Amino acid sequence: MLPYSEIRSVIVRGLKSAIDIPLIQLNGGGKLPEGSFMTYNFPDGFGGEGEGQPIFTQQGDKQIRQETVTFTVSFLSYADTVDDSLVNAMKASDWFKGTGYHALKTLDIVVIDIGEVQNRDINIGEEWERRHGFEIELRATDIVESPLEWIEQIEVTKG
Repeated sequence: MLPYSEIRSVIVRGLKSAIDIPLIQLNGGGKLPEGSFMTYNFPDGFGGEGEGQPIFTQQGDKQIRQETVTFTVSFLSYADTVDDSLVNAMKASDWFKGTGYHALKTLDIVVIDIGEVQNRDINIGEEWERRHGFEIELRATDIVESPLEWIEQIEVTKG
């Protein structure tokens, strides 16, 4: 199983420190913060199609299944001005190029792509919501342990 809680914790704590604004989960419920803030989301979930074939090994009485998987994390920077939104999104993107890259590697998670920061402003009624966003793609090894099943005895007959 991928260490979702640890991945989320490294990203949230690290980015909060780097960009110095609130970082909240998109559609997580609750009241939105005042002023500038950033959201994150795992839009595609985890554990989809892997890259290549899984590897099966045995350790003692356990079967270990390992498979390389990729997943995406999406970020949106909200602010009252276009400039603040853009700067906060660029700071967050830069975090994944250095400190964040190394922090995620401690969990055996590799940043394989950092998308460009794009304007994602939207008009809601007569108001504009100023926001910039980007996605990152991560690679990890999904490891699943299960009991090893043995065939103790089999009867062979001629057919």
